[in-house]
Amino acid sequence: MYSVFLVEDESVIREGIKSLIAWEDYGFTFAGEAADGELAWPLIQKLRPDIVITDIKMPFLDGLALSRLIRKELPKTTIIILSGYDDFSYAKEAISIGVSEYLLKPLSRTQLTEALAQIRTQREEAERQSHYMAQFHTEVQEYLSSSRRGFFDLLISGRMSVSQILDRAQRLGLDLAAPSYNIVLFLLEEDPLHTEYSASLADVQEEICRRFPENENLLLFSIGVDLLVFLIKGETADIGRLTESCVESLREICKTAEQSVDWSVVVGEPVHRLSSVTGCYRTVRRAMMHRDTGSPNRVVRVGQTTEPYAVDFDPNNLDAAKMDQRIVSKFLINGHRDDMDSFVEDYFDSFDPEGVRSLLFRQYVVLNIQFTVNAYLKNLGCPAAAGGRDLARALTTLNETKRYVRDLLLSALSARDTAVSRQYRQTLQKALSYMEEHYADPAICLNAVAKVARVSATHFSAMFSQQMGKTFVEHLTDLRMEKAKELLRFTNENSSEIAYQVGYNDPHYFSFLFKKTNGCTPRDYRNGKNQVS
Repeated sequence: MYSVFLVEDESVIREGIKSLIAWEDYGFTFAGEAADGELAWPLIQKLRPDIVITDIKMPFLDGLALSRLIRKELPKTTIIILSGYDDFSYAKEAISIGVSEYLLKPLSRTQLTEALAQIRTQREEAERQSHYMAQFHTEVQEYLSSSRRGFFDLLISGRMSVSQILDRAQRLGLDLAAPSYNIVLFLLEEDPLHTEYSASLADVQEEICRRFPENENLLLFSIGVDLLVFLIKGETADIGRLTESCVESLREICKTAEQSVDWSVVVGEPVHRLSSVTGCYRTVRRAMMHRDTGSPNRVVRVGQTTEPYAVDFDPNNLDAAKMDQRIVSKFLINGHRDDMDSFVEDYFDSFDPEGVRSLLFRQYVVLNIQFTVNAYLKNLGCPAAAGGRDLARALTTLNETKRYVRDLLLSALSARDTAVSRQYRQTLQKALSYMEEHYADPAICLNAVAKVARVSATHFSAMFSQQMGKTFVEHLTDLRMEKAKELLRFTNENSSEIAYQVGYNDPHYFSFLFKKTNGCTPRDYRNGKNQVS
């Protein structure tokens, strides 16, 4: 219901208007009253009514002055002016202020009910339009987010020419042309098997999206449930400053959640060709893998020595404590198959060349990795992994050892991905069940379903797209359309009634979506003129 506040200095008229109609029967509640504008204004500020009915001539603060205050501070409040003066100058000034109705006294029940009915209709239509614009914006953003993830994968794959990249970017509304580029990676260091909803984590993700609106110098890409890529672009003289501004903003955002969220930022070195962004990204990803795993909540810069495991090896004095198992553990948690070769190469390159040529040392390295992998798999509830090769043969040469380690880690990642997928399916099932039960609620949205699934909205959006192969909005629309087709086939209800039953307040928007997704109108579908099942 819409709330109404009445301002009238004559008590008899004020009481008469209050009792003129049964407010609730017309969809309104009587929120309050005042004898003049000066008394009314603080009450209106507090109550924030949907509609204010005010006399035009009052002591202390008249109706026109009060209307100006309302229009400035409460622009969505509808104003009705009451006047005993049939004077065009008053009406003209009221119109210039933005008053919706100008009613002459004495006021009849019919005048008031007609004016209120018209205002209610206008407000309901405005709210519907606002809702659909918000819904449309959400759909567009999800579509763009999905398309952009695919675009970024192609951008850093090295498989497209510069002209192809620019053409595809233009179709997505992205301007990539610039003299210089840099990459900043931001990782929220979550264990993918423990992704329950965290208000702190969600706050960080949402604040990042809010604080980093896209502009001519920054593009933001989400390439996983916990990894964000900032593509910085600009003039060569400015690229360092722009990069540092991005880093400092991330650091500032994360300060509010350092007690409950681990994070890492890796900063690349600027490049001066779009074709060089691929190499810049790969270097940054490599640095992310080899950051100091014992020191989260820090910024790592490419080119600086950050590996805690880079040691000088003395075959006569091997210090086993310098073999940090957290490096492998961190890769098992956050690593990707595409990074496997570079991880293994960098891992062995970090040791003294004399050391890795030692059979005894290679045996120690392999056993250390084997123990780390098996401990991780045990934590997942999986059986111990085997490298897929004969261990004695694997130790004969450095290259054979690398192959053995690669196979060992790949088998562990496969087990991890299976376990994560199982965890995601369980989480996703909660969301899908909730959507099945509440698809008809017009207010259902990604944030609400994410809370039911107990994950952050950003995490849920990425997880949903990865597991389902379509966005949240696409699935919700498909679900509603299937229910609509069922009602069209087996009931005699008209399309407007069906629209309301499947979650759409606007029958026209429902018909538009139905034709868009099914290739025919609801009427044609009911009459058998469709080409869909």
